[in-house]
Amino acid sequence: MNRILYIILFISSACNIDYAKENVNNMLQADTLIYTQQGTNVTIKYTDSGYLKAVIFAKKLVGFKNDGNEIIKMPEGIKADFYNPDGEKESYLSAEQGISYQTKKITEVYKNVVVVNKKGEKLNTEKLIWDQNQQKIYTNSFVKITTKNEIITGEGLTGKQDFSEWTILKPRGVIQIEKDTL
Repeated sequence: MNRILYIILFISSACNIDYAKENVNNMLQADTLIYTQQGTNVTIKYTDSGYLKAVIFAKKLVGFKNDGNEIIKMPEGIKADFYNPDGEKESYLSAEQGISYQTKKITEVYKNVVVVNKKGEKLNTEKLIWDQNQQKIYTNSFVKITTKNEIITGEGLTGKQDFSEWTILKPRGVIQIEKDTL
């Protein structure tokens, strides 16, 4: 894996030499980005204590370190399957963009986020955060959950990371669905 250090310096041609040296020194002390990985059509398998927890697919992946923190961006879409300890698929996630903070074990997904659990319940939102340490998902954004019998909307959600249990923080309404329309 090649490591390339990128430091972008901007020095105006109108400034004097002392001012330019001061700018360079200030920029060198600022956070620097170290690119650590890049790939297309990447599959990542997350395990914990020997158990498969998730399989994530990203069309494009860019990894870098910033001030000692490992960050992975997925700017062209993300799909993920989440598994229980028995190896059974518990839920599915897709989104147009994602970013994973590896050190903090936090993953954020954005734009057209869809999560479906094994009960067939479907979550739609524009932003969702997965906290691996707390094993939960949450958002403060608008959410729409479609179940077999109803559509529930509201602001904010917390739930288990497999989306098997969830709570809408500020529900707006429930719409009953006729069985004939299923």
